[in-house]
Amino acid sequence: MRITEVTLYTNRLDEMKRFYAEKLELTVIEEDSTRFRIEFGEDTLIFQGAVMEQERQYHFAINIPANRFKEAKEWIMSRVPLLTEEGEDEIYFEGIDASSLYFYDADENVVELIARHSINPESNIESFSSNEFLGIGEMSLTVEDPSLVAQALEKIGVTRRDGNSIDPRHLNFIGPPNHNTYILLVPRGRVWLFSPKLSIPSPIQMVLNQQYIVEIDEKHEFHIHSIKK
Repeated sequence: MRITEVTLYTNRLDEMKRFYAEKLELTVIEEDSTRFRIEFGEDTLIFQGAVMEQERQYHFAINIPANRFKEAKEWIMSRVPLLTEEGEDEIYFEGIDASSLYFYDADENVVELIARHSINPESNIESFSSNEFLGIGEMSLTVEDPSLVAQALEKIGVTRRDGNSIDPRHLNFIGPPNHNTYILLVPRGRVWLFSPKLSIPSPIQMVLNQQYIVEIDEKHEFHIHSIKK
């Protein structure tokens, strides 16, 4: 499974564009008065101006080269404050051999840079920049009923990473084992790492494998659409 494109919604479109284009130095490849599109690596992130003034919250991770965590940390610290937890501003996940750091964007979405040391490719470029962002590593999908959504995802061959049943009370990594892209299926009210913010159902669209659109609409209803070719 690969998440190749994601649409997130915001009531602060101009501020979000300035954050990603100026602070993170990402190229806006397409825009109009209602949305803008950026690319990192092979994947695309779209920010769409929201119609409704409702609270939204997203968490997503950006893959970076396996050997560039230190350089990425120095680069991002010169642009935005890092989030901290118990005095630490980074974390190593022994089970997946990965290092991560976290920061807020202009909407206070929790953004993560993750170096999967055993999976992500390496880079030998001298100076780190956002050109080394490899793609979408994780994308949150917060829903009222994770078990029900998991059943729908299983019908298109998308299952939990470890093969176990969905835990409706906690975070679930959805996607193949030993992979570099996951849906984070979570219930309402989960506290994100390095942030006091709680997960809340929010409208989102994800394109999976160029075959399906996974969507939560403004009413928080879940849908899967096939992409016609």
